[in-house]
Parts: sequence; C-alpha cells; structure tokens
Amino acid sequence: MAATQGNPIIFYDVVDAQGGSWSSNTYKTRLTLNYKRIPYRVKYIPLCDIEPTLKELDVPPVFPNFPHYTLPMIADPSGEPDGKPTYVADSFKIAIYLDDKYPSPQYPFIIPPGARAIQHMWFTTYYPPLSALIVQLFYHLAPRIIDERSAEYWYRTRGDKYKPPSEEERVQRWGELREKFEALGKSLSFNDGTSEAGPFMMGERLSFIDFTLGGFFYFIQRVEGKESESLKEMMEWQGGRWGAFWKGIQDVESRSAQLA
Repeated sequence: MAATQGNPIIFYDVVDAQGGSWSSNTYKTRLTLNYKRIPYRVKYIPLCDIEPTLKELDVPPVFPNFPHYTLPMIADPSGEPDGKPTYVADSFKIAIYLDDKYPSPQYPFIIPPGARAIQHMWFTTYYPPLSALIVQLFYHLAPRIIDERSAEYWYRTRGDKYKPPSEEERVQRWGELREKFEALGKSLSFNDGTSEAGPFMMGERLSFIDFTLGGFFYFIQRVEGKESESLKEMMEWQGGRWGAFWKGIQDVESRSAQLA
C-alpha cells in the first residue's frame, strides 16, 4: 500500500529552537519526498531525544560508531489495518527504499536506473571530504539555534570534537572547500553547451547527489542565518554556477508534499 494523504509517510526530522528544521542530513530526505511527490507529515525530534525515540520504536542503531542513532528516518505506513509501519533510517537508504516502493513513472526516480553504484560511490567516497570541511567550518554554530536541552547534550557529547576553528584554520579550510567546489564545477561544465545542460550533476536531471550538495547550503544558511556571508560568497563562485544550483534546489523545497 502506498502512502496517501489520509495515511502519509511520517518523516522524522531534527528540530531547532523555533520548531523548524536545520539538519543537512534530514534535508536530503525532505527533498526526496518533495521531488517524488509522496505525501508526508513531519515529526520533529530534539537532538537530545533522537536515541531514546528510535529505541522506543525498536529501530536498530543506524551506525556502529557514535552517534549510533541519527535522523532522518521515515515510517512508511503498512497496507494492513493494524500493521506496523516500515522504518527506514539514513538518507541514502531512504532514497533507495522510496525508489523501490514508489517507482516511476508515477513517482519520479531520484536515483536513475543504473546509477545506484555511481551515486553510492559519490556518497561514500567524494561526499565525506566535503562534509568534513563543512563540519569543521560551521558545525560549532549549531548549538545557538537548537533548544537548551539539546545544546547541553551537544556540548556534552560533541563539544570537544567540534570546537570553533582558529582564524588560520578557518582560512585554510575555506580555501580547501572552495578548491573542492571548483573541481566539482569543472566536472559539471562538461554538460555546458549540450542538450543535457543544466545546473545539476546530471544537467537538467535531478538526482540524490544534488540533494547531498543542497544539504550543505541549507545547513550553512540555517546556522549563519538568511544573510549568511559565507553562503553569499559560495553562490558567486565560478560565475554564479552554485547560485543557479541552489535556486534549483530551493525550487524542490518550495514544491512541498508535506501535509499540515
């Protein structure tokens, strides 16, 4: 049974102090649900309550190392009247599950047929170094936008690892980040001037890789604010290539399949 407006998918997201979203990881799944037009409702969970919530639902640990329990997670409703939902955690696994359970043409593929290996290679090989730089530059800002209990939990469990970088470290990491985005942009430029030209990794065609990159921009905007100078600078890199990319991602966010 597919999710419906009367019986939608439940999407578990990490909440900020104002009752909204902020996580780059959960943003990937939000975009996936929107793009596939699958109806969903959001259940917001404070950072400090993720582990007890997932344990209460009998969801196994997502990762072998800390943090063992993370979001995003979805609960896909059962076709049986009293059946339990199917819980799926981890944004890449969720994307694969949704493509299998909600296939094209009714629901567009987020990972095109034959591209799972390439997308997985990106997610496990090329994405982590980018993510590490984003974390080193911006993750220390997260406590200022989350609730007090979660901020205390963050400092207790992550504070020693994610300290603000020194100015020298910040300049160095920022330069490294720009170099990586410039390398990505050069790869994207192979689509320029062709029938497949577009702002995304596959030209006009969106895929999960684009959502992983969009998550970075979203996270920076959330922790630094809408007037983020870092984000403004990134949008101007390579003649505005990443500005066009981010606009395309925001269009997916705005075409929400979320139910009130």
